[in-house]
Amino acid sequence: MTRFSFLLLTWVLSAGAFEIPTGIIALPAPDDEQAPCGGAAVVLGCDEDGSLRAVTLAEALPVGDIIRVTLPGGARRQAVVVVRGTSTTAVLLRIAAGPSGTALKPVACADSNGVTVGTTVWTAGNASASLEYDGVVAVSRGIVSGRYDIPFDMPPVRGRAGRVLSQYRGPVLEIDAAVNDGNQGGALLDNAGRLVGLVSLGCARERRLGTAIPLRAILADLGLAPVLERPASGDPEHVALALAAARIAPALALIYLQRPDGLGNSEAVPRPNVAVDEAPLSDREQVQRWWNVYYHQQQMFWTDQPVTAVCVDAQQGLLITAASNLHGGAQQGQILLPTGPVACSVVAEHLPLDLALLKAERALSLAEVTFAGQQELPIGRSVGIIGRHQVEAGWTFTMGVVSATTRRRLRSDYAFRQTDAEGNYGNLGGPVITAQGAVVGLSVLLGPDTEERPWLINSGVTLFVDGGAVTAALPDLIAGKSTQRGTFVGLGVRVNYVPGQRPHVKTVTPGSGAALAGLKPGDVLDSVDGLRIADHTTIVRTLMRRKAGEKIPVVLRRNGTPMTLLIELKEIPE
Repeated sequence: MTRFSFLLLTWVLSAGAFEIPTGIIALPAPDDEQAPCGGAAVVLGCDEDGSLRAVTLAEALPVGDIIRVTLPGGARRQAVVVVRGTSTTAVLLRIAAGPSGTALKPVACADSNGVTVGTTVWTAGNASASLEYDGVVAVSRGIVSGRYDIPFDMPPVRGRAGRVLSQYRGPVLEIDAAVNDGNQGGALLDNAGRLVGLVSLGCARERRLGTAIPLRAILADLGLAPVLERPASGDPEHVALALAAARIAPALALIYLQRPDGLGNSEAVPRPNVAVDEAPLSDREQVQRWWNVYYHQQQMFWTDQPVTAVCVDAQQGLLITAASNLHGGAQQGQILLPTGPVACSVVAEHLPLDLALLKAERALSLAEVTFAGQQELPIGRSVGIIGRHQVEAGWTFTMGVVSATTRRRLRSDYAFRQTDAEGNYGNLGGPVITAQGAVVGLSVLLGPDTEERPWLINSGVTLFVDGGAVTAALPDLIAGKSTQRGTFVGLGVRVNYVPGQRPHVKTVTPGSGAALAGLKPGDVLDSVDGLRIADHTTIVRTLMRRKAGEKIPVVLRRNGTPMTLLIELKEIPE
């Protein structure tokens, strides 16, 4: 490792009060043309003869029991597989002794049983072959966002071109720290730099976040028993947010909705044909590649899963969730409780805010949530999203900061907040909270309809409705009154856009600001509020920042004569 790299890593990890362990090594790429790089292994001990004992995962290894590994600094050694796990995919390696004085220190271990949701963690590995090419361990900081089992009947996790990334089934620590190709088999460290798990490319398809196999499961599977220290609790703000989430989580329900018009999984890649043995080899290989891509699409766009809802009145059985969860014509469903399912139905929807109210057929034994009123949430304020995706798995929690305070959809006067906390189908409709325990919003606008709801899962862009807006919408929803459309501030015109020509006014709404200012059909528009008009989106985005009653200049040409009109904006139904 170069001096520059060492100083860089020391600076990066200074917030965690530890330096990166040197006992993380690089593994060669698997014998697969789709694999961009190898994985990593973690050194746990050194034997008397100078050989090293290291652990990794089968998904990080090439085929065979003898491999060449790369140590920090670039030294190459031979490693031999000693034990392969049976209940996990863990592998124990013995790495041949090298020259004395090699600066490689085994990684201390901590008890993964003591790691809770909200614990600060770090991933450390060979992401994008950083160890092999640059001698630098790639690290990322995050939290444990969930503890649960990946079900044994879940299909394999697939990556590019349908390549199988992991077939592990069993207990995992879900994390929102970055996991990339090359992290597999690498370290999950607590905030003191001690090993608590091995990073896997396995994931729950409801969540699609990175996971790690808990260290206790790995050690038990390999017959190892090193001393396990108590894990570090982590960043105080992370701890405070996690404690607040634990108090609110009992108000969350898991609901499975019937989707009579739903596609279920994406049909972007049609189901392939069956590859018959009589077909030429090249044809069978092509069909197999098609199947791989098909299965990958099924995994990535799988949306037919239980969703999160928040109880607002346990006695009346009322719960609120995101209307995005109702795709596929969902109007009926079941609340999945440990004591058994309870039928529920949709009472009403507020589509501009992406809210839906559900009612159970009987009272519920859930806690209740009271949404905070209008809150001062400046950019940078820490928040978290609570979710549920399995009946017996408890709750999940991703953290981030408020990253924007006023986001609007096209043709809507309702503003949303934005956070970089990971948002996915496992927490859509879940509450957004602060470290003080205030429920400041509801996670919304994430769905399979990418044209109307173009927000991507776990992309760092998650929108939520302000708690004050939720509270204001609840009375109408409880009364069974749905809101299909909102209002927006507009000029009161329809504009015709023809390629290669300047846009011109098609119609003018009687009584609108445009009509009162004298705008006429046929007028050619040059600019609105100082912005040159290129398309419909330009006008809409410009007017989103304005309020009813304001007057803006519109520059136009009428029969070739330039004119400027001052037009008052008015609210217009969508």
